Order: sequence, then structure tokens, then C-alpha cells
Amino acid sequence: MATLHVRNVPDDLYERLRAAAEAEGRSIGAQAIALLRTGLSLQDVQRQHLEQAVSKGSPFKRRFAEQAKALVLRSQKLAQERGADEVAPAHVLLAMLEDPILRPTLERGGVTLESVTAALPPEARPATRRPPISADARRMLENALLATLDA
Repeated sequence: MATLHVRNVPDDLYERLRAAAEAEGRSIGAQAIALLRTGLSLQDVQRQHLEQAVSKGSPFKRRFAEQAKALVLRSQKLAQERGADEVAPAHVLLAMLEDPILRPTLERGGVTLESVTAALPPEARPATRRPPISADARRMLENALLATLDA
């Protein structure tokens, strides 16, 4: 069995974990494992729901999914060119700002090329491989898709 060590847990989060473990009659470690199982299962169900909704959806939803995939690939390319270890939400926004339809909407909301570029770390040597999508960027994209599916 693998071992997982977690450090620097914020006090409020640790207290919530401790209280939940006590309420469930578990050790803190056992409670953390139970929460991980539950969270990952929910994530699997949500991902499956998204895949089903897109595959059975309207032409608009299928087109949205195709455009989202292209956006992810462009975001990865931008992150790779900037030498980033992973695709951050700012890389996704940079890719969105390249789109002639999305750009005016983003700019009206105060998202500009300058503000997004300022949020990124300084450029490094281009990476040799396509960087993975960060958890924050993945959540950003999933939330956008969920909002579209609910519309």
C-alpha cells in the first residue's frame, strides 16, 4: 500500500478534517482516505456526466466541446512556448483572447492581454513537451462546460 504524506495543511481545513473524523469514528488518516475516495468518485461521475451530455447534446454543445478542445490545445502550446511546467488559467485566457468572438466579451469584463500577461510568471526557455493542464485550469474549463450544458 502506498504512503501519502501531507504537509502544510491550513489550520481551518485540518480542524474540519479532525471534526469529521471524530464524528465518523475514524482516525484522521482514515477520514482523509474516505474523503479522497468520495471526492475522486464524485469527480469520475461528473466527468462521465459531462462526456455523456456532450456526446448526446445538441450540435451547439458538440461544437462547444470541439472548440474547447482546440482551446485546450492552443493553451498548451502557449504554455509550452513560455516554458511553463503546466497550463494555468492565464494560459487559457490568453488562448481565449486570440479568438475574435471571445476577445471583446473578455475585454468588456476587464480581461485584457496586458492583465493576463502580467499574471503569468516570466517567460523561460520553451518546453520540449506539451505541459499538462493544471487543476485550476481544468476546473475553469469544466465549470465553463457545465454552465453551457445548463444553458
